[in-house]
Formats: sequence, C-alpha cells, structure tokens
Amino acid sequence: MSSTISATHTEESSIHSFRGTILLVILLLTIHALLLAYSATKHSPTALEGPLLAAGVSHWELGRYELYRVNPPLVRMVAAMPVMLVGCETDWRRFVDGPRARPEYSIGSQFIEINGERSLWLMTLARWACIPFSLIGGLYCFFWARELFRNDMAGLIALALWCFDPLILANGKLITNDLAATSFGIVAGYYFWHWLKSPSWIQCFIVALAFALAILAKTTWLFLFGLWPMMAALWFGMKYWRRETVEKTWMLITLQIATIFLLTIWFINIFYRFDGSLENYGDYSFVSKKLSAIDNQHPLLASIPVPFPKQFVIGIDTQICDFEDYRQMSYLAGQWQDQGWYYYYVYGLLVKWPHGTQILFLLAMFMAICWKKYGLSRDEWVLIIPALTVLLLVSVQLEFNMHFRYVLPFVGFAFIFIGKIALLMDKGLFWRVIVSLLIVLSTVSSLWNYPHSLAYFNEMSGGTKNGHKQMLHSAIDWGQDLLYLKQWLANHPEIELDGLAYHGGFDPSAIGIESPRPPVDSNSSSAAWMDSSKVGPQPGWYALSINAIWSADGEYTYFRHLTPLITVGKTIHIYYITSKTCTN
Repeated sequence: MSSTISATHTEESSIHSFRGTILLVILLLTIHALLLAYSATKHSPTALEGPLLAAGVSHWELGRYELYRVNPPLVRMVAAMPVMLVGCETDWRRFVDGPRARPEYSIGSQFIEINGERSLWLMTLARWACIPFSLIGGLYCFFWARELFRNDMAGLIALALWCFDPLILANGKLITNDLAATSFGIVAGYYFWHWLKSPSWIQCFIVALAFALAILAKTTWLFLFGLWPMMAALWFGMKYWRRETVEKTWMLITLQIATIFLLTIWFINIFYRFDGSLENYGDYSFVSKKLSAIDNQHPLLASIPVPFPKQFVIGIDTQICDFEDYRQMSYLAGQWQDQGWYYYYVYGLLVKWPHGTQILFLLAMFMAICWKKYGLSRDEWVLIIPALTVLLLVSVQLEFNMHFRYVLPFVGFAFIFIGKIALLMDKGLFWRVIVSLLIVLSTVSSLWNYPHSLAYFNEMSGGTKNGHKQMLHSAIDWGQDLLYLKQWLANHPEIELDGLAYHGGFDPSAIGIESPRPPVDSNSSSAAWMDSSKVGPQPGWYALSINAIWSADGEYTYFRHLTPLITVGKTIHIYYITSKTCTN
C-alpha cells in the first residue's frame, strides 16, 4: 500500500514539474516576443531592410524572384505578407535584370521614399511578421537541449539564453535572413538527429522539409548536403564498430539520405514554383570565377540539368562574384585593412557576447573536455560538428569582414550546448546558485542596453559606448537610430541641423529629416574639388552616426576629436560647432 502511495506521489510530482516547465517555456517565449515587438517599433529601417521588403513585395506582386536573389525569398515573402494586406505604393521602373544586376538597393530606397513616413509603419508590420522565426528557434533550442541532456533545466537554460541574448534580440526584430536561417538550421539539425537515432521514411520527410526551410531562409546551409552523409557514415559506422543494434542496412540508410536530399530539392522548387528548374548547366552564363572555371573545366556538365530553380542558382553565382570582386576595407579593434581576419568572428564573440554567457560556454567546454563523467557523447557531436563547420566557413571568408551577424547559426547551437551545465546543477546548491547568477548576469547585461541590442558590447570591451573601438558596420551601426534623431529634433524645434551623415539605405528626408551632408574633412580625398563652404569644420549643428565618423574614407575625421553634446539612440552623435572651434 505504501509503495502504491509513493508511486502515485512521484507521478503527481512529475506532472507538476512538467506543467511548471511548460509554463516557464510559455513565459520566456512571451517575454521574448514582446521584447522583439517593442524594439521593432523603435528603430528605423536598417541598410538592408528597405531592399528586402521591396523585394518581398515584388515576389507577391510580380511573381518574379530576381530582386535580392543572392538570398532565397522565404523571409522577405513572410515579411511582405502584412504589407500586401494593408497596401503600399510601388514603382518598378528601376527593375532591371542582367549579369550581376543588383537593382534592389535603389528600388528599396525608392520604396521608402514613395511611401514616406508610412513606410515606418509598413516596416513595423513586416518585422512583426518575422517574430515567429525567433520563437521557433528558441523553442527548438529548448527541445534539443532537454532531450540531449535528458534534463528539463538544460532546455530552460538554452531557451533563456536565446530569449535574452543581445545578438538574438538585435536580429530577431529585423526582416533580414540571419535569424530565420539560424532557427531553421537548428530545426533541421534536431530532426536529422532524430533520424539518426531512428531512421524511418516519415522522419525523412520531416528532415527534408526542415532542411528546405533552412536553405530557403539562407543558402548558408547548403554545406549540409556534403556534411550530413559524412556524419551519418560516422554515426552508423560507430554503431557497427561497437556492435550495437542497427535496424537498417547500409543500403536502406543510403537510400533514405538520398530521399532526404531529393525531397529537400523538391520542396525548394515548390516554393519557387519550379521557376526555371532543370535548366541545363550550359545554358547559364556564370559571372563568378569559381562557377565559370567549373564550367570551362568540365564541358560535359553543359547538358546536365540543374535541379534547382534558375534564380536560386543565379543568386548563388552573384553572391560568389560579390565576394570575389567586392573590395571594401575591413575594421577590427581600431585597425583598418583591405581584407578580413580569420579570427574576426571569434573576436566578436569575445566582445559582443555577455560575460555570463561566455563563462557558461567555457564551463560547458570544460565539462566536455576535462571531466570524464561529462565527456562528449555521440549525440553531442551531431550538435557540435555543424556549429564548428559554420564558424569555420564564415571565418575563412577573408575577402572582407563587415557583418558579425554571419556567426548567428553558431551562437544558436552554442546555447543548446551550454544546456549541458544543467548536469552540474544536479550536483548541489553551490552549482545551482553559480549557474543561476551567470544567467542573470547575462540577462541584466543584455537588457541594460535594450532596445539598443544591435549596438551591444560587453563590459570588458568598453561597453556599448566604446563599441566603435572594437567593431563597426552592421555590428554596431546599421542606420537603426534615425527615429531617435527624429524624436530629438521634435523635442528641440529651435535646432535645425546643418549636416547629417548616417549609415543607412535611404534618404532621411523620406521620413521627415531634412538636412544636407556635413562639410568633409579638409584632408579627405573629396575635399580637393569642393568649395570652402563644403570643407569642415564649419559652425553649426551636426548629427553623425558612428560609421560615418569612423569610416575608412576619413570624410568626417575631424568629428573624432570633438565631444558630442548628446548621443541619440546609441549610434548617432549630436555636435554643435562654434566659430571658435573652427579656428582652433
């Protein structure tokens, strides 16, 4: 009788624990959604969002996929859905196509200009439509960590880190591809892991659908076509070597992997409505050196049909060409150079990850490497190998370094891996307190800078105020603070700007901020052919964003030596220059 009562009590306790976990998951995701929804209203369109939204509208309105084809259309089509419902002004006269054509930038700028200040509301709607991408990523971080480490707390740790991480909050409110690619990459990896553990035809279908969504979010995940077969061979090879039971034969496993890939390609084609699918390889006129070289070296390819949609293939070719030929100075830790650094993304994690998260990651690494009891399992390698591959692939692209957001897929997998820390918490109160404090430390550090998560830098790097000393470009200033400038000007009607320079993708006058460019530095290359009134410093009120001040071309170098009166948002400095300042 007593054993029956004890079993009943244990079962009830387990049910209460499960319900509590579900409530915490719902609470965390709700808070995360609200944080993203609010910050989406506070920031102006970033440099890529205008082109992305205009491209998304073109896909629905014109049924064409040329605009912004360097990335697949899933995210921008989702973003454009509410915009199409409420209506918007469009003008496609700048729509041109051809080798290396990138008209989306001028069309995106024009889209904001012709919709005026209403474009801000349209952008907010588009951003809200993309919030579910981040919720999916957080939810699958929870699922994977919870199952991988057989611990509810592991899932909650991974989810909490996702929900409050500044990188996730910064990109989760945008209509760019990186966050959705991170989320669907996690989903695809999760179901691939399930397939490895229990291969079945139903699992093949699920894995293929998730894999297709990951690629439709961003072509980064194409490398899984090569990586997954190797991982499967390693997984099942180890099972055979250890004489573990393997229910499927090698032939059936190979057939299922092939089915996953064929279904993935089929799903991608369905999304593109089979636009130009199965066109012969020889019918493409590639502009990138890599694909052109393959075409020249292997003429037999000419008659082979390409299984992907035409604009998908041309987009990859254009993106490769951009990386080959696009030459822009890269910046890191106060240094400019004409190529990137192999440690750019690792350095970025050192300065842009909250310290609590960094310590938790190191603890998880220590457990895996130095603590035999918690050594890496075969299941964990399914998580780690794609994460390290992503980090390696972005790190070897040394043509230029401008966008730290490329490392986001690694970050998502890292949160799941950090869930391993939950196993330490089972050892006693000390570890529960330590881990809890580190999670709180990360959360407080992140939210202290909210909603300016895009410009976040951790405390040891100098904080957000000194972030420009570490990284520039989209890692800090992507044109997101124009609304803060607009509000500041509205609060100070007596002030009229004499110059505005910001890093963005449209004319600020489109949203009601009228101002010429500031006078350029007398030592800049463009000063030689300008009259003296356009060479600085000149008396007046000026607003400059961080990228404008610290850019490689040095047009506004003299502002580096001036102290701003105030910073609006986190990236736009307001200066007042007097005649006395000009003569000094």
